[in-house]
Amino acid sequence: MYYKVSRDPIHSEIFLYPLEMLAIDTRPVQRLRQLSQLVGAEWVYPGASHTRFAHSLGVMHIAGLYAERLFQEHSRRRIVRLAGLLHDVGHGPFSHQFDDVVYKRMGLQDGHDEHRERILLELMPKEMFKAYERLSDLKKREAIRKDLKQTMGVEDVTIESLTNLMHEVNNVFKGEEMGSVEYNVVQGPLGADRLDFLLRDAYHSGTTHFGVGAVDRIIRNAYLKTKDSKTILCYHVKVLDQIYTSLFGRFMMYKNVYFHKTSRAADLMIQEILSLVYKPLNLSERVNDLERFLDLTDQALLTEVKLEAKKIFERHKVDSEGEIESSDLSDDEYNLIEAYKILRRLETRDLWKLIVEIAFTAEGADPYVLSVGIVADTLQKIRLRLEKLIDSKDVPDHDRKIMRRLLDDFEVVFKSDTPYKLSLVHPQEFVNSNVFLYDPQSDTVISLEDYVKNYPAYRMLASNLVQIVRIYVTEDVRELLTKYNVVPSAKLQLTTRW
Repeated sequence: MYYKVSRDPIHSEIFLYPLEMLAIDTRPVQRLRQLSQLVGAEWVYPGASHTRFAHSLGVMHIAGLYAERLFQEHSRRRIVRLAGLLHDVGHGPFSHQFDDVVYKRMGLQDGHDEHRERILLELMPKEMFKAYERLSDLKKREAIRKDLKQTMGVEDVTIESLTNLMHEVNNVFKGEEMGSVEYNVVQGPLGADRLDFLLRDAYHSGTTHFGVGAVDRIIRNAYLKTKDSKTILCYHVKVLDQIYTSLFGRFMMYKNVYFHKTSRAADLMIQEILSLVYKPLNLSERVNDLERFLDLTDQALLTEVKLEAKKIFERHKVDSEGEIESSDLSDDEYNLIEAYKILRRLETRDLWKLIVEIAFTAEGADPYVLSVGIVADTLQKIRLRLEKLIDSKDVPDHDRKIMRRLLDDFEVVFKSDTPYKLSLVHPQEFVNSNVFLYDPQSDTVISLEDYVKNYPAYRMLASNLVQIVRIYVTEDVRELLTKYNVVPSAKLQLTTRW
């Protein structure tokens, strides 16, 4: 079959087949070149400037390796590879930060995954048809028709046939609820998405020493089996050590890269920018208008914040370093200026500063729920301590003045962060995803949870969910807080059982 090759630092060569090339040459996919893969981590790891476009090609490649191992049908292989390629097209600027602010406000609880469906079904067929119409290479046009016939049983490249193709791709993601094989190949516990982002992010961050396991060996030992009359994805029990190595690599990447304290400081500042400009820049309307959504990229959004702020400065006849009385500004203008100030701080790496970090685990409870109470309790202790110090005669007037201001602007100065839960190895994740182990000697399918019960060493490696709670300050008052012992101890002893 006709193909091209893309050179890649992670996988060496990634083969591109006709329908994939057609999808790649569309605006929704090319837009991924302008979305950062790691966002805040780039402020800590300078090499981590890679994009979601490169990652998407890598996911397609690994999904293809899985498909060659598991599926005989050309159609299943092509659909799974396309799902890998298109899995991130719903991301907004700054990816997960956009999820946490904009999509959440819009009521899209599944964020970019939920928005992806509209792009696949409403936009991609038209974009792929336009790309096909632009082609003057008759050989490539013929290759696309042949690939479409092998995949969908039709040869005519029309918006209708491409819509049907995208429905099949979207069905891969809809398989999450039932734990379908195709979904697990792309986005399951050991799916192509996870395996590529761990390899790629570790490479660009300079943290390859964490390791992500032997990907080729894991894929080569994947099987399709039947359980409860359903086809499921299984892995040979002999690669359990490689599976644990991959999961440990994931844990270390989350702990040291994705949830690095300074990475998260930059992430939180970007979230604040998005929150401030949500209404002034009409982000919800632009997300819903898919054509306008394609123009929402990382740098485009930041450039727009600068341009809008400049207009406000010009209207009020001050330069960008000048101060404008807030009473002279509308709410939208005020928010844009505040967003601009945070952006200027990012440009000089003047980031929010960590003052409290608490990591804990809880048995029999979701630690995120507990973290909400821990944050509230810690902030209340800080507030009460400041209030007490203000009334103390031992505090100089200069320090008392700062403390009073901190209390007046408490919600502005003190920011909490409770990022996603971490787990080292959590067998329930595999059970929930309908992914199992397979023992050829006894020809049995067994859950990871049941298997590790018989092996003490694996039980020791299995962990509860770990939650990180952090509190930052938006201005560097750490010296003052330390001087007066304002911040409570971060030590926490917590065990909760059913």
